[in-house]
Amino acid sequence: MKIRLALIDSDKDYRKRLSDFYIKNYHDRIEILTFSSLDSFENNRGNKTIDVMLVAEDIEEDLSLYNGKISIAYLSDRDLIERKNNIKTINKFKKPDKIYKEILNILADGANGDIAYKFNDGNHTTVEVFMSVNGGAGATSLAIAYGKKLAMKGIPTLYLNFETLNSSGIFLEGESNVGFDEIIYAIKSKKQSVSLKIESNVLQTVEGLDFFNEARIALDMLEMNDDDIATLIQELQSMGKYKHIIIDSSLNIGSRLNVFSKLAHKIVLVFEETKFGIKKMSDLNEALQLLENGGNIDITNKLTIICNKVSDVNHVSIPPNLYVREFIKNYSVENSDLTNILAQVPFLENLR
Repeated sequence: MKIRLALIDSDKDYRKRLSDFYIKNYHDRIEILTFSSLDSFENNRGNKTIDVMLVAEDIEEDLSLYNGKISIAYLSDRDLIERKNNIKTINKFKKPDKIYKEILNILADGANGDIAYKFNDGNHTTVEVFMSVNGGAGATSLAIAYGKKLAMKGIPTLYLNFETLNSSGIFLEGESNVGFDEIIYAIKSKKQSVSLKIESNVLQTVEGLDFFNEARIALDMLEMNDDDIATLIQELQSMGKYKHIIIDSSLNIGSRLNVFSKLAHKIVLVFEETKFGIKKMSDLNEALQLLENGGNIDITNKLTIICNKVSDVNHVSIPPNLYVREFIKNYSVENSDLTNILAQVPFLENLR
């Protein structure tokens, strides 16, 4: 899908700069038409359908004629102005890629919010879920490390954190004041384009791993039920942008795990080398086998079990009925460095 954008601004140089950037960098996603005035827009647009209008703030003509038909925003040179005449404003001197994100948000929120955003219709997306079996086992750091490793190989990868108390911000920082709650609202409202909201709010690490900021209020994560999570995963898959979606989630042996068992290609369970961690992993393994034998879930063929934070990888006492794929030693490093070190762990190379 190409978004058709009408840029209306009397500044010829500005029109050219923005147009040239989008033609060079987003030619497959956006078609930009530029006009010096509303009269020029009306006289020269032809019969083309316009999705979004960006109108210079100094153009004083009434835009109410277009409301309900086209998503509209004013371009302003003032940072603190959020709305004018009840129409959203965008700082016109933001970087063009930031303006592009704003365009997607406007389109998602506006009259044409039912537009879907597709990258590649035939792209197969692998979903992998990481869960800590005991608190502090390190599933988040391993999931992010795995995502970074894939991204550094040039594989389009998205990291998603569904934990209520999300700790991924320790390892991932993004330049944005919006959070995952924007995605939750888009799913819940059923009035916005989820795919456009995804693309307008996604951030990226220096390694190329895509992610979202944490929800601005942690309790917002409780609003996501199993159906919402399934909707989001399916929407992401249908976009065709990502080869891998890596999910970081709290362990829930009930319906949430059942959702993941159906949608995920692999489920990675991470436990710590402590008596408590080993016992919880052993008990969980037994419970999952019982549930599967009873026909309640189909999961054991998707499981990968990891023992993390091991003091001596050559001497670990594990129950014989527990198949552990990998033992990862404990690294005493700062949080900012941990995922980069873990990204070099050999087993991640073959996890796919």
